[in-house]
Amino acid sequence: MKKVTLFLLPMFLIAFASCGSLHTIEKAPAASMTPEVRLNIGINDIEYLGETTISVSTRTYFGTIKHIDKVNGKTFDPRNTTSVSMIGNLDIKLKDDLKLAAGKVVNEFPEADYFVPAFYKDEVVKLFMGRLSTQTMVIKAYKYKTK
Repeated sequence: MKKVTLFLLPMFLIAFASCGSLHTIEKAPAASMTPEVRLNIGINDIEYLGETTISVSTRTYFGTIKHIDKVNGKTFDPRNTTSVSMIGNLDIKLKDDLKLAAGKVVNEFPEADYFVPAFYKDEVVKLFMGRLSTQTMVIKAYKYKTK
């Protein structure tokens, strides 16, 4: 009994020591310090520049091992990557892999003032212990007309 106690005591100490931590979260109410501005913009005040399709093809094995095969139809090189997040009043929620492909939109329409996602499709082929996935998104580009 003494051997069992000497064996189990350190395991209980380690188990309870790992559960104890000092983690503090502080939340405070905050307000935006930017002034409220309303722009009355109609359909005649914007110009449609065009649309482009971005895509990413990936393979996932055992639910955790992920490999990116192609980005925008080209073989993916992990040493040469550009990641783009489209941030604004209404963020475009891009999946992590599509952020790698979004550089194409910015390069094709550098003069665009804003982008609108028009279509998202995720094609999945299930394999034994894995899956092939192709994510596709169509993004439209617009700019404001200036006089």
